[in-house]
Amino acid sequence: MPNEGPGHVADWLAAHGHSLTLTKLFEPNPEFPALTDFDGLLILGGAMSVHNEDQLPWLLAEKDFIREALRVGKITLAICLGAQLVAEALGGEIRPNHAPEIGFWTVRFSAKSLEHPLLRGWPEKAAVLHWHLDTFTVPPGAMRVGMSAATATQGFVWGDGVIGLQFHPEMTVPMVEQLMADEEHEQAEEQEFVQTAEQIRSKLKSVWKGRKLLESLLENLVAMHVGEINLLKN
Repeated sequence: MPNEGPGHVADWLAAHGHSLTLTKLFEPNPEFPALTDFDGLLILGGAMSVHNEDQLPWLLAEKDFIREALRVGKITLAICLGAQLVAEALGGEIRPNHAPEIGFWTVRFSAKSLEHPLLRGWPEKAAVLHWHLDTFTVPPGAMRVGMSAATATQGFVWGDGVIGLQFHPEMTVPMVEQLMADEEHEQAEEQEFVQTAEQIRSKLKSVWKGRKLLESLLENLVAMHVGEINLLKN
């Protein structure tokens, strides 16, 4: 989406001397980079569904690109819609969650997932930002990362260099405010797993928890590959 971006990811990459290129899929005829031009792939979220191919035909091209990147072994970090796209590419199922999950909710990470080298340094649980209607099943051969009260699968790791997260560790405070404005969330009523704008603002300091998760994850990811990261912006 035009108003969403890499947030804390961009800050960390810049601080550690890595370059970041951008592919804006929402623009006409987006040009994907050659697979030889980058070491890692960052796939962001968006308000659309992975199934909206008729309305958004660029999703087909994005899915093809993701499958090729996975085939050649690119390290990949996928967030929200991005995680759903990667899960689908790996054979997972994407479907509506039993309830929307919006706001800061706690994710609990299993002891087994915390043994994975990509999650080295993560705590047993963290209150992080969520903003999704759909969910995904763990792809064949992948490991579930964690769960929340609303969503059974909050992420997965596949192999040593691919991770998909349903929640949003990349969001900064201004990004959360922009997301609420874009989604007209000021008028939203509280639901079981949907916080109001006022409730979200009262918890905005929790974005640092997502940032700390992200910093540990990126450190573990780029330890495998050093170079340029490409970003797919939905």
